[in-house]
Amino acid sequence: MVMLENNMVDSPPPPWSKVGIVLVGGLYQIGYAKDRDIILIHSSSKLTLTDTITGERLAVGQEEFVSAEHYRRLRMPGFGCMAGEIIPTAGIWGGCLPRKTSDGFSLCKRDSFWPVPDVDLIYPGGEEVCVSTHNVCDIRAYGFSDTYMSFVIATESDVQIFARSRVALCSR
Repeated sequence: MVMLENNMVDSPPPPWSKVGIVLVGGLYQIGYAKDRDIILIHSSSKLTLTDTITGERLAVGQEEFVSAEHYRRLRMPGFGCMAGEIIPTAGIWGGCLPRKTSDGFSLCKRDSFWPVPDVDLIYPGGEEVCVSTHNVCDIRAYGFSDTYMSFVIATESDVQIFARSRVALCSR
């Protein structure tokens, strides 16, 4: 297992790399657009759309009040470039993002170091790399996009974004 001081890894081995971190306050839930690497981030202050390949913020919207029951159904209406879509979500009310890719990568949350959990990226050959980059006790959601080209780890205060390049994927 690749681990650095305090379980911090700047970027996992190829083909993955860390795209960046989106800072949020009071994250409720996140969800990927279907068949795209765009994440909807729902926090206590706003909604954000972010491209998880480039890290570019695509849109920010102020949330209109929707009943708590709507959120507990683990679906959010899209906005901006996702207008008209219903986005499945994961976060404080439950839900789950894909944890395995079709080509053998997987994500696994380890609670063995409670109260500080870690998330491992497991490569097809079995190599485990800790991709937790800070010491938190509240990982609210984690998982891959439908395209399997990116994954996120969401905590109460941020969303860490990782992606792999199509060039690296093609050269394997």
